[in-house]
Amino acid sequence: MVIYGDRADVGTKLEDYVLNMLHREGRHKARVFEAVLGVTAENADVLRRALLEAAASAEVETQRDTGFSARRGLPSAHHLLYRVTMVGEIHIHDVVALLEDARARHCETDRPLVLRRGQVGTVVMTYDGTVFEVEFAGKDGRAYSVLPPDDAVA
Repeated sequence: MVIYGDRADVGTKLEDYVLNMLHREGRHKARVFEAVLGVTAENADVLRRALLEAAASAEVETQRDTGFSARRGLPSAHHLLYRVTMVGEIHIHDVVALLEDARARHCETDRPLVLRRGQVGTVVMTYDGTVFEVEFAGKDGRAYSVLPPDDAVA
C-alpha cells in the first residue's frame, strides 16, 4: 500500500498543467487525455478521484533502486487509467494511444519495429466503426508506421 495514500493531495496540477490546453508543455498531455479518455479540465474530478483511489488502495513496487534508497510507485499506468471510462466513439482524426505493444513495419524502409504501449497515433481511417487504421508519426510530422496492416482488414 502507498504509505499515507489516503491523505494524498493532487492539488491544482490537473487543471494547471496536465489538462490545460494552453500550457506550453501540458497541452500535449491534455490533448491525449481528452481524445483517448474524454477527460478535460471541466471534468477533472473524474481523473482526480481515480488518482486518489489508486493512491489509497493500490499496491506499490520498487521502480528504481539506487543502492542508497529505493523509489516506489504504482506498478503501471494501466492500473489507474482503466478506472477512467472512455467517453464516446472513436472517429477519424481522433488521437488514440496503444493499450499494448504492437508489431509493425516502418512505412518507408519496411523494417520491423515495435510500437510500445502508450504510444500516441491518429485515426486516419475507420472500417465499419470497429476496425481503425492508426498512423504513428515522428516529431517532424512524417508518418513512420500505420496499424493495422492492410491484410488485417477484411
